Amino acid sequence: MRGTAASIRARSTRVGSGEASGASVYTLSEVASDKEAARLAARENKADVISGVNLGDAGADVTSILIDLAQRETMNTSANFARLLGREAKPLIPTKPVFHRMASLMVLKAPDLPSILFETGYISNPRDAAFLDSSEGREKIAESVTKAVEVHFARQMASR
Repeated sequence: MRGTAASIRARSTRVGSGEASGASVYTLSEVASDKEAARLAARENKADVISGVNLGDAGADVTSILIDLAQRETMNTSANFARLLGREAKPLIPTKPVFHRMASLMVLKAPDLPSILFETGYISNPRDAAFLDSSEGREKIAESVTKAVEVHFARQMASR
């Protein structure tokens, strides 16, 4: 059965920028969905290569095309999961008005494994930090992820 990779973390903004708040999810896109996503990608990407992919003796052009085709399929699956996570998270946890964002982040670039980056809030925001530090907050985050994963895999099994 094919899985989905998820990175979960809390963010921080510069000192004095405590107004940023709410959870969001990122999926892969070559074009950032907004300026914040572009800044995040620029800061976090150390290189623009995909490692761990063995394409044998394929030339650079063939390798690039094959990786691109694989990523297109996984990008669709990732976006579907991101929407599902948003549906499950919004009633339980504070979210950004635009929950699903897109960026070209290295953590999302596995060509054959749907991937998301779930940012649970901002530790630089006192309200978000208190929510993330509470047992109830962490339970609600876990509940939203659990529900999304269960629905995702139930859908995969039903489509077989």
